[in-house]
Amino acid sequence: MDNDDATVGRILSRREALASLAKAGVALVVGGGVSRLAGAAQQGAKASVHLVASPQLTEGPFFVDEKLRRSDLIAGSTRPTVAQGLPLALSFAVYRLTGTEYKPLKDAHVDVWHADVAGVYSDESNPMNHENTEHQNWLRGYQVTDANGLVRFQTIFPGWYPGRSPHIHFKVRTFSAAESVTAEFTSQVFLRDKDADQIYSIEPYVSRTSRQTTNETDGVYSERQYDGSMAGSHMLLDLAKNQSGPGFSTQFAIALTAANMLSGGRRPRRDPGGPPPGGGK
Repeated sequence: MDNDDATVGRILSRREALASLAKAGVALVVGGGVSRLAGAAQQGAKASVHLVASPQLTEGPFFVDEKLRRSDLIAGSTRPTVAQGLPLALSFAVYRLTGTEYKPLKDAHVDVWHADVAGVYSDESNPMNHENTEHQNWLRGYQVTDANGLVRFQTIFPGWYPGRSPHIHFKVRTFSAAESVTAEFTSQVFLRDKDADQIYSIEPYVSRTSRQTTNETDGVYSERQYDGSMAGSHMLLDLAKNQSGPGFSTQFAIALTAANMLSGGRRPRRDPGGPPPGGGK
């Protein structure tokens, strides 16, 4: 498997999360085996969002610090495997544990990057990427969290590549006045298998061969946490149909703690190993 990310750090157990949230006066609503944050700042939206103290995953070999501040990650690309992808409105709500309270993290930079429909990343000459995409920057960008800890992106659903189930990388960073990184958190979110199966049954995704890896057979998703749970089970997206057009929308809340927010600069990358990402049939 393409072990481009391995779990580090730890997550809060459900009991710890409940205890911390109770002290902060925040209620958790549980459904479908996933903890959700009720009443999170969503600028009027009524749907709940996830709340987990998130397992950190290494960034893998395909992070490029493009410094592209934009919410539209498609950004006028004419590449068919970008422009024809199924739209996804992706929002993150970022919280940090301060004392005994989770508070929205303002002015944090949140980078997002992921593969296109064919399972290929932009701006990579690495042979592992299966295609040289240097000087292209589709499906990459960052936003800065507002007073409610929110950022929003317009993107597409990623395609699969060998050894990995579909996933989206993200990185949260805080900066000093001198623009040095003061803290960093890197991880991934995943699609539920049933949602991936539905999306991959339509064009342009269906023109590829069937995906080879489910969540539970993905070596990153299935990394065991100290409580025995799989890391990816805490990082699943719940989808809602877009009301104003095709595709779906989703929100995901990230709860940062001293245990998973690294101080200082970037963490060294690990040797990814495994087979390269694949594109096409």
